Amino acid sequence: MKNAIPILTPLRGIAALCVVFFHARLILFPQWMTPLQDYTHFIENSYLWVDLFFILSGFVMMQVYANAFSRDKENPASSPPSHALSWGQFMWLRFSRIYPLFFITLVVLIVWESVKSANGLGFYGGALFESWGVSGIPAFNGPFNRFDALLPNLFMLHGITETDLTWNISSWSLSVEWLSYMVFPFLVPLLLRKKLSYLTPLLFIAGLCVVNASKGTLDATGGVLALLRALSSFVLGAWLQTVTLSPRRQQFFNHDITLLVVMMLSLGLLHLPTYSYHNVIVVTSFALLVFVAAQQTERKSPVFLLLDNKITRFLGDISYSLYLWHAVLLLAGIEIAHHLMPETVARWYSQTSWFTAGIGALVFALVTIGLSALSYFYFEKPVMKWLRARMKKAPTSSSATA
Repeated sequence: MKNAIPILTPLRGIAALCVVFFHARLILFPQWMTPLQDYTHFIENSYLWVDLFFILSGFVMMQVYANAFSRDKENPASSPPSHALSWGQFMWLRFSRIYPLFFITLVVLIVWESVKSANGLGFYGGALFESWGVSGIPAFNGPFNRFDALLPNLFMLHGITETDLTWNISSWSLSVEWLSYMVFPFLVPLLLRKKLSYLTPLLFIAGLCVVNASKGTLDATGGVLALLRALSSFVLGAWLQTVTLSPRRQQFFNHDITLLVVMMLSLGLLHLPTYSYHNVIVVTSFALLVFVAAQQTERKSPVFLLLDNKITRFLGDISYSLYLWHAVLLLAGIEIAHHLMPETVARWYSQTSWFTAGIGALVFALVTIGLSALSYFYFEKPVMKWLRARMKKAPTSSSATA
């Protein structure tokens, strides 16, 4: 399979933007949450786009690193190939990709919490949190920015050690994905053994069903269930990359109609209210979407260009920055605005018109995208390249930065 796969990068950008508004609905737009559900549950269900990240991550890891960790299929005990990576080298590559930006966003939140502590400012999370009685909590003791959760965050273990969201509320998924990276090199030889690997979809469905049955939802963001949620989708994504198609089936999947139907299926399921194992069905549709998207060849058809264009590719490129910085803007931004302009913030929460909501959403999106673009070009990429230059051996694939 080719190194650069169309549509996968745009999918990452679309998913990140949906997660941005899933979190923003609680802090910036709480007065529109219930009215919006009269029309669609798309935003309420958008936390499931994180599972698409896990699937995409597994797929891309297999795309880039399968050869580095594969062994002779006929003789699994044989020596690894000469171009193999060590486990430590692989983890350094992943560390260089995800930790620097995570660390900087964490530092920004710690600095802001220190400013609050020095000035006696308490937690403020917007009108919804205030209505819940969650307001005015002293610095380093709030619902997210807790001092006792700092050490697990620094080691990126908070996804399993903490049951509640802490500090950068998006980063729980980085923690469990980091743990998924740790086991990935050992899974590659198993996934490349075709007879055994076909058990993967069954294990994937079973894992998600266990999470859904335990919580009544897939929104598990801490503990063993969060790790099971991540591993299930991550391993499925890795397995999908090993599936080969006949030329005839490849032609069927590499078609605008197939792509459009699968995309509309996922969007349609997100539109529906959650019921029973609806969440598992949505994530399964995401897996199908990733698989179909990976079969596409670049072309100038309307459906393809709708998903893969300069804007969506740009969003995909900055998606990791989007994913982390939006939480900082929400958590620290609303507190700064509240303490500097309390009357303006109060007026905002009294607004109920859909036009006002649309303008607010547009402004928030532009600010978040602007900050994320600066972060991507002037911090994320340069630091990753610098760190990777410290390692002598690295894959040459153009997908290595995924």
